[in-house]
Amino acid sequence: MKLKMILLKTLSLAIILGFSTQANADEFLDASAVKALVTGKTIHAMHLKKDFEFKVYFDPDGETAYRSQGGETTKTTYKFDDNKHCIYWKGKNRCANILDNGDGTYTRVNKKGKKKVKWTKFEDGKTF
Repeated sequence: MKLKMILLKTLSLAIILGFSTQANADEFLDASAVKALVTGKTIHAMHLKKDFEFKVYFDPDGETAYRSQGGETTKTTYKFDDNKHCIYWKGKNRCANILDNGDGTYTRVNKKGKKKVKWTKFEDGKTF
């Protein structure tokens, strides 16, 4: 009986922790909200896995993006695929849903549900 209770508690904790790290689809922004958020803005960002900061500017043309990291700027493209925001980087489109964190920051969540990049600050225009 004691072993069953321990196993049940362990399983319950694992389930709770598993769900807390995954984003719920109903919290994601739709395409029009993402477009309004990023278009014509410089976004300060933090790569959550690799722990580095960068900036990205999304031109109002709806296609051109500029990414700045460590004093180097790279021109690339971006697009919207349904409600996903995609940026072309390192040979492929990196598409993600955008999660509103409720504190003025937003997180890019990939197709596997992993939080990859956190957008921390927004500025009008290209600021780099």
